[in-house]
Amino acid sequence: MPEYLEPYQDYKYLYLNDVKRFLEGQMLYKDFHSAYPPLWMYTLAAAVKINPFYWSAAVPLILFDALTVPLTYLIARRLVDEKRSTMIGGMTALAPAALWYNSLLWLNPPPSTFFLLLTTYLLLSKRMKLSAVSFALATLYKQTVLATLPVLVIGVYRWSSKRDATWFILIFAALLALGSMPYLALFPSLYLWALGFPGLPTPEPYVPEDLTVWEYNIVKPTNLGTVFGVFGAPWLAILLRQHLLYIILAAFVAFTLIFYRIRGLDGETFIRYLLYSQLLFILLFPRGTYKYFYTTTLPFFALGCREKIDIITFTGINICLLLMPRFFEPWFALLVMLFAYALARENVAVLRSDKVNV
Repeated sequence: MPEYLEPYQDYKYLYLNDVKRFLEGQMLYKDFHSAYPPLWMYTLAAAVKINPFYWSAAVPLILFDALTVPLTYLIARRLVDEKRSTMIGGMTALAPAALWYNSLLWLNPPPSTFFLLLTTYLLLSKRMKLSAVSFALATLYKQTVLATLPVLVIGVYRWSSKRDATWFILIFAALLALGSMPYLALFPSLYLWALGFPGLPTPEPYVPEDLTVWEYNIVKPTNLGTVFGVFGAPWLAILLRQHLLYIILAAFVAFTLIFYRIRGLDGETFIRYLLYSQLLFILLFPRGTYKYFYTTTLPFFALGCREKIDIITFTGINICLLLMPRFFEPWFALLVMLFAYALARENVAVLRSDKVNV
């Protein structure tokens, strides 16, 4: 199968092996490496414990993936009419990239995607404390959703109060810490390193990544500099990799300030910036990402679509994601951002035209 499709068999060779070791009594992170927060392992292990078949661990993944469709529809109903909401739900259900990575390969995004969408729905419904609970669950499934935290907190602050924003942070942090126990208490450095938090020393017995050497293969994730190494400039790929931590920190500070300065925040803008935050993470994350990371962004992109022609745009983005070379994957985030911005401008123009016609 072509490399560009990233046909990873993580479910068979990684997830099930980790579940087996966990159910045998081995401790997460200490006795075997896991790149995901504990709730991910608890969910898969519970499914296998209840029904010990090959496909059992995939059941919660498939259920969460299926539930993203009606949830996306419900969010859309808060923005547009029923006809357009049905279209957006259908786009989410039939997104080619999501069908490939989530429905066929059974990769890990569906639980965190579902709870991030639920967080969005609850926040739009002004149920701020419940949204904090939901976001903690999303993070305890896949830590990469933390990229959306600044947008969520500012959204709570703008639509409610500083007090509710504080409560959001406190509830989220408390549940995240509680869900990370006992690992966060027993070996905090190992736990946070395993989850990919940058700037932490590599614990034994793992070997630290050599940032002075450039390497590319299908197993390794791709980062912003990978494309330069592929095209004969490994020195530039190494240089970027060495400085991506500073770049991503500066970028998110600037991004947060830009979002904070928006006046008259509405639901569509809020959702679009949730999309931007995820794409910015994919673009700049130092360790690199994989194509399937985009599946969490797809419902948020679909929520910006209004016309039937947008279905073509959405489908085209999915197909391009699947077919493009792996080394271009982080840069593709910029293209998706541009399309999302163009859709937003088009929606504003249509809205103004409708008002004039009325």
